[in-house]
Amino acid sequence: MTYADYHPNPNRSADRSAHRISKMAYGRGVKSILAQPRLILNPLLLFVFSAAWMREFLYWLPMDALGTGLNYWAYTDWLIDYSQGFIRRGLSGEILRLVPTATSPIKFIAVFSWILILTIAFGYVRLLVRSWKTYHPLTLFGLLFLPSFFVFYLHDHQAIARKEILGYFTVLLHLVIIEKSFPLGEDSALLDGNLRRYLGWLIPVALILLPAIILVHEGNFLMFVPLHGMITLTTILQMKAPRDFRRAALWTGLLYLPAALTFGAVYLAGTPSYQTLLGICEKWAAAGALREDSCILPPDKLSGSTLPGAFIPMQWSLARAVYITRSIIYMNWGAWLLILPMLGIALWYLVRQAVYSILRSRFPQPFSPQTAQRYAGLFFRKFFLIPLLLSLPVYFTAYDYGRWFTVTCINFAMLAVSLNLPCREFALRKMGADEGSLAADAREHLDSPLVFYGVSIIICVLALVLWLPHYCLFSCEIIRSPLQFFSHTFIAR
Repeated sequence: MTYADYHPNPNRSADRSAHRISKMAYGRGVKSILAQPRLILNPLLLFVFSAAWMREFLYWLPMDALGTGLNYWAYTDWLIDYSQGFIRRGLSGEILRLVPTATSPIKFIAVFSWILILTIAFGYVRLLVRSWKTYHPLTLFGLLFLPSFFVFYLHDHQAIARKEILGYFTVLLHLVIIEKSFPLGEDSALLDGNLRRYLGWLIPVALILLPAIILVHEGNFLMFVPLHGMITLTTILQMKAPRDFRRAALWTGLLYLPAALTFGAVYLAGTPSYQTLLGICEKWAAAGALREDSCILPPDKLSGSTLPGAFIPMQWSLARAVYITRSIIYMNWGAWLLILPMLGIALWYLVRQAVYSILRSRFPQPFSPQTAQRYAGLFFRKFFLIPLLLSLPVYFTAYDYGRWFTVTCINFAMLAVSLNLPCREFALRKMGADEGSLAADAREHLDSPLVFYGVSIIICVLALVLWLPHYCLFSCEIIRSPLQFFSHTFIAR
């Protein structure tokens, strides 16, 4: 073949060029992922957390529905009703009376509890996914696996079906209302939002849901209503209208007045007598909902009550509840004094860094780290310390310290990673300070790399070895092997 007979194929040259470009693009993509480990590690951590919950659900639900796994105290707490008159915690039993008799109460409670706790856990995952690229993997690990967060319910199955899970749902619902009422702009500039729309969606929560969960368990008032009040007060003060704290506080108080009145009615008239509780117990025993043959049992060693399960403390006076709680807590006060402050400090550091990461990713204009530090401190005081202080009466009257502390920690973590709430408030404060043009580029971490990595690694290690007990009676185990959690969660039993 002569040179004149040769004709190059332009399509082959184009294919080779496209192949080289594709390989270069693929290489750049791989390098980009390797340069940012969070693009691999963060989805993996979220998957492991979700898989752990699904594993627990598939393992425990059949046993819980058969009555061999569900905490009997938690189960009997749902059976308390108004059949003998108005008493505290009676609304749950009234709702159970509406369930068809073909469905056993324990099956209904088990399925309902698992659906609710899974909805809440994956609702928390959804909040994290909205900003998953912004968190450092060490921070995300702590937000997922610190024992005072949702892992508390994986560590201790006895906490499943506790009535505080209803309160978590109201907090998630409140955050969704804020998200839909006050969306963020592309550069986190505040859209006008609609306060009337926000209040219109929140009124059913404040008038119906919150009083209802208080009638289910009076402790929900102290654990959740102050937090809802702080969210609403903050949201009203964020509007562009002149900020009048007294007026905003008045409207907030009026909005949650039905919840306060419900709690007052329960506190003043909701303590039942022994005969009232015995009548309720005998009714459920006749229906086959209790495992005992009789509602009159040998006296309980701790309180002397002859009633089963959660019926025991219902007749206690406030003074007796305080006395029994104090006696039990004194047995293990050292363990509580060690683990609760330790987890509180870890929570503060994790949320502090998480909020900073969210703000840094959402605000293209630079701001000083000192501004973010001040805001993170304010956020911690408003949404953790104040609700914790207002919930202290629960700690004096019930010895389930692990449960109460976990509720406050989970509520605070959900607010911190909710994106809309911290971004809106910080934007207003930043606009008021007008320091964007004076600030240098925001660094990756609030602290120096040495401090950040050192503290974060310590928190991750504590997340693996610390276990927050549900409650402590005669012993209090707060340290366990990480392999024990791994086997408990992933290896078939």
